[in-house]
Amino acid sequence: MDIYEELIKIKKSGEEAILITVVEKNGHGPASPGSKMLIGKNGNPLGTVGGGALEHAALTLARELLDSKQNNLVKYTLGNDNEILSDDAVKTGMICGGTITLFFEYIGPGEKLYIFGAGHIGKALAYHLRNLGYYITIIDNRDSLVDSVENVQNRITIDYENIFKDEKIQPGGFFIIASHSHPLDYVILNRIYQLNCSPRYIGLIASKRKAPLMVDQLKNDLGNHIDLDILYTPIGLDIGGATPDEIAISIISEIQAVRYNKTNHNHMKNKINYRSAKSTDKEIL
Repeated sequence: MDIYEELIKIKKSGEEAILITVVEKNGHGPASPGSKMLIGKNGNPLGTVGGGALEHAALTLARELLDSKQNNLVKYTLGNDNEILSDDAVKTGMICGGTITLFFEYIGPGEKLYIFGAGHIGKALAYHLRNLGYYITIIDNRDSLVDSVENVQNRITIDYENIFKDEKIQPGGFFIIASHSHPLDYVILNRIYQLNCSPRYIGLIASKRKAPLMVDQLKNDLGNHIDLDILYTPIGLDIGGATPDEIAISIISEIQAVRYNKTNHNHMKNKINYRSAKSTDKEIL
């Protein structure tokens, strides 16, 4: 299998890998600049950067970088243990002479973003999010609608009561709740909080009057200890406009502000102050 074909497959499936590339060689060595090796979570390498002790050392480091999700640039000596070829190089014990520099590149799926609801807003969200580097999952209980959404990496058709029962959700995800009914929206919201998956953002479509009622219900069901700082409802920044595309842009603007830690009271001026409001329209000033 070609490395580039495998990279495309990994990106589409949301998996992780380390791509190792020979970026420099001085003196003799087993591989030329541009040589590549790919290692995924299954541990089986594709391609080569020279074999032997060098490749063994590279694979060991690649597995560590997969866990830490980091890049690295490392120079290795290819001389014997008594020959100092470069003060900053890692010794391999090989005797062919020279040094070789490898770049380790982490390949990941991007930040996870989940859209609940494959209707007009869900489709508009997927369209406008397509170039922002997220790994997007669209979820709905209507199979025909899920299949019609483009620009996403993952599609799930399931009853909302059963979402994520058989999946492990990584922390730091972004969740947008925009199903076709308020009762289902609440079912989804409740389920996300029960997962204890430490989301960065939960956005819920609701009016200023409906939003605090749903939050009160959430507190009654799960307790007052739940983290409401991650809940954004009514969803989106107040930028005007009521079409699906305009609503999607307002939601994405809010998500990007959270993503890059740019939230402040001006961003939140239309949000409900859930820590002090009890089923009212009180706002943060």
